[in-house]
Amino acid sequence: MASLSVNTEEKEKAVPVEYDSDDDLEPYDMSHDAKVTKEKPPVYIGDCLDGLMSRENPARIAACLEAAERLIRDERKLVEKQVATELAKVLLHLQDEYSIENFSRLRHRALIATTVNFPHQVALYLTREFYEPNYNIRQRLDMLEVLASAAQELSKPAGEPSSPPSCARRRGGEACEVSCSALGGTADWRELVQQRIDKNTRHFAQGRAKRETPALHSRFAEVAGVFFYPLLTFYDRRDSRTLDLLGDDSLVLSRLVYTLGVVMHASLHAPIAQQMAVDFMQFIWALRFHTQPYVRQALLFAVAMVILSTPAHSLMTDMSEEVLECRYWLLGEYCLLP
Repeated sequence: MASLSVNTEEKEKAVPVEYDSDDDLEPYDMSHDAKVTKEKPPVYIGDCLDGLMSRENPARIAACLEAAERLIRDERKLVEKQVATELAKVLLHLQDEYSIENFSRLRHRALIATTVNFPHQVALYLTREFYEPNYNIRQRLDMLEVLASAAQELSKPAGEPSSPPSCARRRGGEACEVSCSALGGTADWRELVQQRIDKNTRHFAQGRAKRETPALHSRFAEVAGVFFYPLLTFYDRRDSRTLDLLGDDSLVLSRLVYTLGVVMHASLHAPIAQQMAVDFMQFIWALRFHTQPYVRQALLFAVAMVILSTPAHSLMTDMSEEVLECRYWLLGEYCLLP
């Protein structure tokens, strides 16, 4: 019996004991799970504006900030102009006091949406406030970034217009059938004349029909001057205690030049673009000998935007002196490169 008990104890020591452990369990993929919050997202833009101004409820501020861009773009026809300016003011002064996730990105996108939907009112507000006191450097840079991003979005075509259905022309000189109901009840007189010409014209060979490029309306052409000239006017003002672009705040000056260059390129084909190019070249020429290299680099970018945005015939006729002087300046900058 003693030997049997010894053998049993040896077998128990030899066999490893398995314990329950959580190391072999694979965690669930929770990357696509929706966050559950007690605060309901706002339904109307007025509720969103009130939520952004409530300083004592961080959950409500986060919910309103996440829904701000969607509400602004969905309710752009229902929002009054004064409310849009007030919304831009609240978003501009909003601070991340509660470490909200993606705060900077959400705030930036909401400001862009407000500027795109109400470009005249919001751009006037931002360009005016840029030179006002009691703003820190971060807020001024945010204004410039919002203006540049909004200008780029407004310069893109909103969508191709729906062209009226054209009549189907048959080969061999057969009559072209026109459905007045398909043309909205009234046929265009030019199309009717073209049908009669085609009916009495004999075609020996017919090549590929060229598809006409539809004309698209530029949303930025109407407000290009609002984005551009207020920023260009007061850059040399020294009466502000918190902003000195020609002195200590040269970093902000370089960002201002980049923003003006982006606005200049976004105003391509706008009626005011040529006058903007002339005034912008005078601004560049006044700062061409700036001591900071990043400011001169921004000026080179601005010159490139002027060349890309201005027709060649205008550069060689109306701006020939500016282009010649700019050429000598660029050659001098090239010689200074290491």
